[in-house]
Amino acid sequence: MFDLTEKIRLTPALQKRYIRARILLHFVFFLSLIYIANRVLFPSQALDLFFDNINSTKNTIVNPRADDGKIPPKGLIPNGNTFTFNANPIGNFSSVTFAFDTDKNFNAENAIVSARKSYQAFFYPIGKPLGFKSGSLLTTSDGNYYIVSNGLLRWFANTNIILEFGYPKDSFISISNENLKYNSSGPDIISSNTYPDDSLFIIDDKYYQLKNGQLLSFVSNRAYLSQYQVIQAIAKNEDFFNIYPASEMSLGFSNATLGSAGESVFILSDGKSYPIADFNTFLQMGFSWNNVITLESDELGAYEQQKQFNLNQAHPDGTLFSDKKTNTYFLIDNGEKRPILNGEILGTYPKQNIIEVDQEGSQKKLTCLLKKQFLKSNTYGCEMPLEEIANVIGNDYEIKVQFNSETKIKHVNLNFSTPIAWSNLRLSLSKIKENLKSNYTTK
Repeated sequence: MFDLTEKIRLTPALQKRYIRARILLHFVFFLSLIYIANRVLFPSQALDLFFDNINSTKNTIVNPRADDGKIPPKGLIPNGNTFTFNANPIGNFSSVTFAFDTDKNFNAENAIVSARKSYQAFFYPIGKPLGFKSGSLLTTSDGNYYIVSNGLLRWFANTNIILEFGYPKDSFISISNENLKYNSSGPDIISSNTYPDDSLFIIDDKYYQLKNGQLLSFVSNRAYLSQYQVIQAIAKNEDFFNIYPASEMSLGFSNATLGSAGESVFILSDGKSYPIADFNTFLQMGFSWNNVITLESDELGAYEQQKQFNLNQAHPDGTLFSDKKTNTYFLIDNGEKRPILNGEILGTYPKQNIIEVDQEGSQKKLTCLLKKQFLKSNTYGCEMPLEEIANVIGNDYEIKVQFNSETKIKHVNLNFSTPIAWSNLRLSLSKIKENLKSNYTTK
């Protein structure tokens, strides 16, 4: 093959232009590389809240509320109230700058801004300690037998009742009398005429749970096994439906189960499925691919699909948080985090999707004082270094502002940033390494 390029010769003028163009191209490439590296290694992100249009998609600060838990009308914070909101920036940051624009007749000077970090649901108030799971069969060393029905501890008056009901003796878990106190007591079971609610059955290889006189089927055997053991179910034949009819309602997997279908991963909770928005949300919310099960179409079809689950949302009911340092567990239940105080109770709850937290770290609180901004009328701000809480597990910053008098806020701006420094560079590289180790693809 002939190489005709050897015979091409540029004139001196064109050669100068060519060299200049190459230098310019290399310079542009070098600047682009610096820009991209700076955005990746030293990121920044602004979040906003506009009270004049509270439903605007421009609002990236979430869950603004006064002491009554409601959104302050038109941004008016009553005297003595604390203004609270949540911020969920994407990335690792070492400082945040706050700016509050107020109405001209209000003064936010010296208001105290505080921040702490964890998961939004882990900031829920601590509720009543959790008792044994409904459907659990329990026995104590003194020979007493119980079933947990609708959350209540119900005592079997004698063992003959247990035999007549057909509960497998080996399905009763031995526990200490001390732990019975975590479930309120219900009426004693003095006869075998009627099965207590939450009793479990297997009929023609299908599992059911009794609720209000009807048998609710599990959408699959896997759904049953995500909550209970095989040995807990009483074997019956189809004639049992003449006594307890089958309900049109069904039961799914244990709350907060992670399931995949096609290219999507869902959180299943309280009969609803929440498609996880993206890879970053999956990682930032503490999930692990090892805990994801592949769903059949009928299993997923039993759930009502919701909007995408993103970083601005709290973990749903059934989420189990664990602090490995203190060996403590909390279960999310109706806006509270309920502590599980011992292993016997914990053993009755599913543990296939535990989210790690840092309880001590979540209690660390940073503060700064708002000051009037130079050349900015009615704007008050302060800067808060985040190094002390940057490595606390979680994606959510809970921000509280204690104003000194009634204040009307028009706009809130948060600017998260990472100044160029060796310590921040090492932190960013460490986080990138952790993300690369995480696996979000099917094996």
